[in-house]
Amino acid sequence: MNKKLQVFVSSTYLDLKNERQKAVEGILRSKHIPAGMELFIPSDKTQWEIIKEWIKDSDLLLLILGGRYGSIEPDSGKSYTHLEYEFALSNNIPVIAIVLNAQFLANKKSKKIELKVYEHEGENPSLEKYNSFKEIVMSNLVSVVEDINQISTEVSLALQEFMRKDDSEYHFRGWVRGKERPNPIEMSIKHNINNYIDDKKRQGLVKKTLDSYLSELQIFQSHYKSILIDEIDTAKIKEFLRYREDNYSISSKLTMENIRSILKTFFDWLVQEDIIDSNPVNKVKPYKFQKRVNQGLNNTEIKEIRNACETPRERALLEILLSTGCQLSELGEIYLRDIDWSNKTINIDSGGSNRVTFLTPTAEKYLNYYLKTRNDNLDNLFVTERRPYRQIGQRAIQREIVKIVSRTNISKNISPRTFRDTFARIMLDRGYQLNLVEELLGYHSKSGRTVTYFKITNGNIWEIIKPRPNF
Repeated sequence: MNKKLQVFVSSTYLDLKNERQKAVEGILRSKHIPAGMELFIPSDKTQWEIIKEWIKDSDLLLLILGGRYGSIEPDSGKSYTHLEYEFALSNNIPVIAIVLNAQFLANKKSKKIELKVYEHEGENPSLEKYNSFKEIVMSNLVSVVEDINQISTEVSLALQEFMRKDDSEYHFRGWVRGKERPNPIEMSIKHNINNYIDDKKRQGLVKKTLDSYLSELQIFQSHYKSILIDEIDTAKIKEFLRYREDNYSISSKLTMENIRSILKTFFDWLVQEDIIDSNPVNKVKPYKFQKRVNQGLNNTEIKEIRNACETPRERALLEILLSTGCQLSELGEIYLRDIDWSNKTINIDSGGSNRVTFLTPTAEKYLNYYLKTRNDNLDNLFVTERRPYRQIGQRAIQREIVKIVSRTNISKNISPRTFRDTFARIMLDRGYQLNLVEELLGYHSKSGRTVTYFKITNGNIWEIIKPRPNF
């Protein structure tokens, strides 16, 4: 397969125009594709957002480091060259680094005295940042050059080495002619599932969701085994869904719709990545099921459940669920160190992304009461009732809720999710905007109408949420 790699060229610009041109010559000579900021067209997006998109779409980043640090990106305080280098490494994009040595820079300055070759020649020099960045670059594998003609040679040699290891180590996506068929490894179901899960993980999907996706897709892979991903058509999707329903004794249409949705999302990604031309799941009709509408508890039901609590732990558990709207998986992962008593807030870890929410006065009162009754040294917010004390599990929390509700006359099904819905209902009823409630719940809507323009922190929470809610 005649694969061409896309190489993003990163460097300061005005002082290294000729060097960039030599690098591009080396890329083209090796029959690969160069990309760089000088090729970009105007856009409504910020410069850094565009750069990140191009780097993520590239197979390699080629850094040319001279004597300048470069233009500073306002938010980070780092140069774009520095940010590009860090972004490539953080996204597992291999880097070719070429460093111009002292003799190279001295010769360059002597040939064109008015050219600003060194960082100290700039209007607002960033010598410390430049030296720090250069130290980072030099700590990895680099090619140090003394003459401009060495650049294209070093680039060509590096590209040859990367291509030599492509099948065994890198598996570059690259560019291929439309008529050329990718190799079987790249088109295998397993290979694409692994790439898909990795991509979604980098996008920040929580572990629970990733595990659900992976589990279902592995069943799909096991069912079709050696079939290549582009050989999967609508008929095979329907056949697999029948297999799942019949062989796994699935009676719930909701469960089958979840399976269909996972497959659709996976094949949507394959289309977006130009691995396949169209999504075979699109022609499979969604399963019809009765949607459960749960708007949470009303005020009478909240009062009845509160009165049904018999222990300090039960009441504290109830009030924390109502106060934070946290998920069941999040509640078990809250620690005492996550509570800011002076600021009346709790930091919640949601699969690696943190958010700040508040303690209502009622929740603060009953949580304090519960903690005073504890006889352990654990940092967990909720622990088991009996020795040996340990972190309370998700099923134990569910059992606690069932036990409390069993003492009431409420007939509807109540779970930890019910309190999350109740939190949302109360906040919306009190006039708080939807995007604020979504931020408190840890949602990040892509809808233009509900986009959150702020990040709630300990420093601004009580400026945004006035007055301190209590319910």
